[in-house]
Amino acid sequence: MSDEDDFSLRAKARKTSSRSAEVNIPANYKGFFQETRIALVRGKAVSGRRTLKVPSKPRTGRFNSRGRGRAALERGIGPKQGWRIHRATGDRYRARRAIVKVRVVKLRNAKSSVSRGHLAYLQREGAGVERTERLDGSAELTPTRGQLYGPEDGVEIDGRDFVARSQESFDGRGDPHQFRIMISPEDGAELARVNGDGTPNLKQTTRALMAQMEEDLGTRLDWVAVDHFDTAHPHTHIIARGVTHDGKGLNIAGEYISRGIRGRLEEELTRELGWKSELAIQQEMKREMSAMRVTTADRHIADGMDKLTNTIDLRVGSAAATFPANSSMNRHILIGRMRHLKSMGLATQIESGRWHIENDTLKTLGQIEQREQLNKDIHAAMKRANIKRPVRLHDGRQSYEGSLSTHRAIGRVIAKTHGYDEGMDASQKGGGKVRFIIDGTDGYVSTVETGMDTRAGEAAKVGSTIEVSPPSLRKVDRNIQALATGKDFDGKPRSGLIGNYAIATSGPDDWTDGSRSRGAAHIRAHRLRLATLVKAGVVQVVSKDKDGDPYEWRVPEDFEERAIALDLRQGRASGVKLLSVQDLEQQLASPGATWLDRAQVSWGRGGIAGISTKSSAFAKELDTAFQQRRTWLIERGYAELRQDGQKTSVIYKRGYMKVLETEGFNAATQKLESMTGKSHVAAQSGRLIEGTVAQKYELPHGPHAMIETQRAFYLVPWESHHAQKWGKRIKGRVLGGGGIDWDADRSRGIGR
Repeated sequence: MSDEDDFSLRAKARKTSSRSAEVNIPANYKGFFQETRIALVRGKAVSGRRTLKVPSKPRTGRFNSRGRGRAALERGIGPKQGWRIHRATGDRYRARRAIVKVRVVKLRNAKSSVSRGHLAYLQREGAGVERTERLDGSAELTPTRGQLYGPEDGVEIDGRDFVARSQESFDGRGDPHQFRIMISPEDGAELARVNGDGTPNLKQTTRALMAQMEEDLGTRLDWVAVDHFDTAHPHTHIIARGVTHDGKGLNIAGEYISRGIRGRLEEELTRELGWKSELAIQQEMKREMSAMRVTTADRHIADGMDKLTNTIDLRVGSAAATFPANSSMNRHILIGRMRHLKSMGLATQIESGRWHIENDTLKTLGQIEQREQLNKDIHAAMKRANIKRPVRLHDGRQSYEGSLSTHRAIGRVIAKTHGYDEGMDASQKGGGKVRFIIDGTDGYVSTVETGMDTRAGEAAKVGSTIEVSPPSLRKVDRNIQALATGKDFDGKPRSGLIGNYAIATSGPDDWTDGSRSRGAAHIRAHRLRLATLVKAGVVQVVSKDKDGDPYEWRVPEDFEERAIALDLRQGRASGVKLLSVQDLEQQLASPGATWLDRAQVSWGRGGIAGISTKSSAFAKELDTAFQQRRTWLIERGYAELRQDGQKTSVIYKRGYMKVLETEGFNAATQKLESMTGKSHVAAQSGRLIEGTVAQKYELPHGPHAMIETQRAFYLVPWESHHAQKWGKRIKGRVLGGGGIDWDADRSRGIGR
């Protein structure tokens, strides 16, 4: 906003993504007339209309209640609910059902890895199946990678092209959002074999659904999908770009998202498989009576039991044993399920027909199902890696009891998938959680989860080396805790109170940074983190300044425990650290500085983080790799052997890591020059770097950002600022003491 706007007497409403409005009024102008104008502007912004007329339909609070698809909803979507009775036989039938989950993922100002990471998950190893011929001529279905497909049959889809289209749209700003859709038909196993070729296939149903959605929304959709067969219920993941065929933003009505897509899918399922008979439904429920998971009968039990006493009465004539005319459930199925729950210790029979159900029964059943699926995933990963190890289903940091782990190990990633939410949980940041299955130096194959937006979650892949340690506080949280438990400038204990001045003086000294950018970044990081902690209820605001901004905060005594718990819920602070993106063979052949080089001294002294070099098969592989890399360093003059009596020691040349980093950096720039046809420009002290954040590259010694101009490019260490400026122009100046001031393009106010 310009200076002229700041002194204008006209009230202006700035469009926001929420229902609130910001009105800029001069502080020295007051009066009834002006207050009336403010009220009118705010009323328009909240209602979304040009007048203060009450909306004819209430706002639903969904993603967009006024988007595309409303006309199709008014015409009617979905098969007729309830039973259809056959005139000749009197048998009852109902339409096919399905589960549909939709998540709208914001892409603007988000990390570029959000889309790529989710696509990598969809195409993970073991998610799909393929038909293979045995030696005796018989055929079998074997796990394979998930196969990406699109609207056209027989056309090979490249996920990188899909991501590139998403990033290059809107003049380089990228798509505003994307729609992630997960569809799971209740008869997925039956549906996947309708083609008759023996290979499960859900493509026909998915394409029919997306074609119908295009008709409802009035635009062509750019989408890709993958069928997954690695769970008990075959399902499909779909990613649709948030743009129309003419390049505009695609906004879908919230009601269409919530029930329209599911209705169209159920219509298609009913067309393909026909109406489902009551007899088939009851047979399925009987098969589920002994299932080790949450079933339809369990949900009926949960709805019919007394919430105060956790009891259910299934005697004839009782309310819980009486079902509506359109229900396929009967009391014999519920009684059979209660007997199975009793055998599991989750229910007790009080008397004939009356049962007591333990607390958190549904949660326990869900955890059992998760553990069984996790055990299946671990053994499939070990089979692909051709290893045999003892299995630890969980390392404890996200244990079902809620306790934090003290477990520490270094491991090789043998599988990488999404967490239990499969990237569909909207409360998770950065696309949800990533689960690693690792072959650890403790001798076990175990799992660990971290956020997708962490460096390990983003960059680690099969073969990478990661370190698993107890969860810990962030650096900014450690400083907040230290300030709250320390003393003020008068020597008095702060007793949990911290203010702006204490935060500012705890940062770097201004004399070491002429631009003051580090000090400003220090204050900004603390205020943003405190705002998050306040929103989560971990920290309380005690006082505010004259502008209404928080000025003083109160930090609780159990701050460390609560801050770690918050980060664990958001997929952070999991104690997962990426040691090397490269596998051991790539590190041994790398010309640049690798983790094997950085950890040579620590490993030579008997281990890293207290890990014995002889504790497991993977630890022995690590020990062999360290010895081979040590020999490589000696041959190239970066280290030498010294004999002191009967003792032989290895002496490393001072600064050898810096030399290796330079060699690896030069090799990467030469490769990029040949790939892009542009020349590399060194980031020398005092140089002004200006260009577009184009790519992120993982070099052996760390991540780097490619700042691209029309004829050249810079390769600089990656910072979080680059993720916010992805695809945009950026400007920074190389500092004399090292580092780059990326605030160089920001305007300075008075006093700066």
